[in-house]
Amino acid sequence: MNKYPLIEMIAFFLRHTRLQIPKWRTEFVHHVKRVRSSHTKVEGGIKKSFYNVETKKGEIINLEFNQEDLIWQLEQSGIYKGFAVDRLLAHCQRHKHSPSDSHRIIPIRFEVFPIELIDRKTPIELALIDCVRPFRFKKSRNGSIQVKSIETQHLENKFTEKNLNYVIEDTDGRFYHVVFIPDLLDWRFMQEVDEQFFFVRK
Repeated sequence: MNKYPLIEMIAFFLRHTRLQIPKWRTEFVHHVKRVRSSHTKVEGGIKKSFYNVETKKGEIINLEFNQEDLIWQLEQSGIYKGFAVDRLLAHCQRHKHSPSDSHRIIPIRFEVFPIELIDRKTPIELALIDCVRPFRFKKSRNGSIQVKSIETQHLENKFTEKNLNYVIEDTDGRFYHVVFIPDLLDWRFMQEVDEQFFFVRK
């Protein structure tokens, strides 16, 4: 896998909703102005990152990211007790020489809304492959590639890690195979895919 280049990725994380195309509800959206502090630690064998962020409206919000389950959570305290976070856009940096994992994945935009508005009432979480979706990526210095849709996706279990595979179509009608490795927080570019390989299009 190391022979495939690391790429910068803007990724869309989901927990309570199933969306093929990222959408935001204006009344719930918070834009991050800056990350005031962040750190990563292992709890019960699971690596978690903790963030204290300031939004562009001046709110201070505490977020938690479970790296194993790809779940973002809101700290249940103060004015945000009884609220949930979902539809989170994050910048996944390619540079591995960072102080902690929390410095490699940085929240950009997210929704905060009352828990009673959650559509999915089941306690069963989404499948891992459905929890994160590529949104925009850069494989070279010559601009970024905007994802239009996900053509196919599948989870691949390796000996020591899980790989999330996506074949995506960009806004110019070109296809790419990219892989996310949650344990490493690595997005890797595998190859550009010829459309002729697709025998059935939705």
